[in-house]
Amino acid sequence: MSNTEHEAADRHLHRLVLFSDAVFAIAITLLAIEIHPPEHWHGVADLFGQMGHKLWAYAVSFAVIGVYWISHRRIFARLRGANGVLDVLNLVVLGLVALLPLTTELLWEHASGEATLVYVGLVAAIGVAMSVVWGYAAFAGELAGRVHRGEALFTLARTAVAPGLMCGLILFSLNHIWGLIPLALAIAAFVAGGRFMRRRAAARIDDAEEAAA
Repeated sequence: MSNTEHEAADRHLHRLVLFSDAVFAIAITLLAIEIHPPEHWHGVADLFGQMGHKLWAYAVSFAVIGVYWISHRRIFARLRGANGVLDVLNLVVLGLVALLPLTTELLWEHASGEATLVYVGLVAAIGVAMSVVWGYAAFAGELAGRVHRGEALFTLARTAVAPGLMCGLILFSLNHIWGLIPLALAIAAFVAGGRFMRRRAAARIDDAEEAAA
């Protein structure tokens, strides 16, 4: 790749990240805009009592968007460039993220199993779409930097499964306190797996450098 092509790829990737950050910022802002205080309330306790379900839904969605933004940032920090296919796949992710304020309102207006299923389904769909972005960039598109295959596959699986699973367990824990146990176990498993894969990848890189020397 020539210097001109390299600079063009950098600009393409940079603009894609800026656009993505803007969508995440707008989505997370709309969460708060949609929260309206009750018309009649008596004291702070009554106010929070009436708004408790909205604030819980807001907190969960704020965390979901924040986690996805961090995941998106980490994925794109490992890329060397972008292309049209990545643009389209990323737009799918952003389109789904932009629906989160809508499904959050659905969650607090209709606190039912169906509303929860729709919400968790959207969160899971964003995770799958994000994993497709990483899978294309790391494998088919060859847009990622030097990355160990095992670590890339683990990132692919974690991105696809973890968000929907975590969100479902968090919402389940709000009504069943023992749900915190599988939630804690799932978090520990993903953290331990990520650390193991990073150490393994670093060890293989060191072995390769020693062999080349």
